[in-house]
Amino acid sequence: MKNIFKFLSVLIVFGLTVVACKYDDEPTYEGNSLLEFDKTEQTAFVVLNKNSADYLVTYGVLKAVDGDHNVELVFDASKSTAVLGTDFTIVEGTDVLKSGSILGDFKIKVTETAAEAGKVAVFKLKSGTLGNAIFNQEVVVNFKMSCPLTNFPLTYDVDVIAFGDNAPSHQQVFTPVAGTDNQFKVNSSWGPTFVAWATEDPSYNNQYLHPGVITINCRTATFKSDVSYGKGGTGTYDPNTGIIDIVVGQSLFSNPFTARCIFKPH
Repeated sequence: MKNIFKFLSVLIVFGLTVVACKYDDEPTYEGNSLLEFDKTEQTAFVVLNKNSADYLVTYGVLKAVDGDHNVELVFDASKSTAVLGTDFTIVEGTDVLKSGSILGDFKIKVTETAAEAGKVAVFKLKSGTLGNAIFNQEVVVNFKMSCPLTNFPLTYDVDVIAFGDNAPSHQQVFTPVAGTDNQFKVNSSWGPTFVAWATEDPSYNNQYLHPGVITINCRTATFKSDVSYGKGGTGTYDPNTGIIDIVVGQSLFSNPFTARCIFKPH
């Protein structure tokens, strides 16, 4: 029994020694306060119908600075798709990094047109008193749209068009997909009587419903099928009227065709 306790004691002491050594050996930076971008890829969002948005481009130094330092944001047009003065403007292109600070920022204003087009701006850092690190010397700022679906309705009347004719309309109640704010599950895209109508066989009522998930992205919408015969679909979303207009495909029938499903808020 004593030997067992002795063995355990050795293990415990050894474990503490290893932990202590690991802690003592943790690397610390003792060099200069060199400039870098804290994140080399950033995203500037513009809310739909807001025309533009301000965005803070952040940067940092490897060690807190002594004294105040001026830091400049430099636009690299050769690596960017965004055009300065057209797609965005630099509101605050010089930042004063205060003594003791490790993080700073600059302000740019991004237009809604540039965000909708998915433009990209690349920047570098410059200072007369601070050097640059050998890494993280460029930041890519992606311009993107943000389209919050406020007061989004969940009940829709759906008109369906196929074969150049109007199929039976139906009503759908959207079920929000957990963990998302722009995806909704529908029990049927083309409606519970569509296949019966297309085949002129009433025995197909409430069969082959073509369920799936609708994703809203600003002015576009996509449909992903939950069934093997569904090929999904793409279309538009009108944020002003709330109408979702999607053309869906299928492999249920031997002859290929699509159905246009127009979801109108109820």
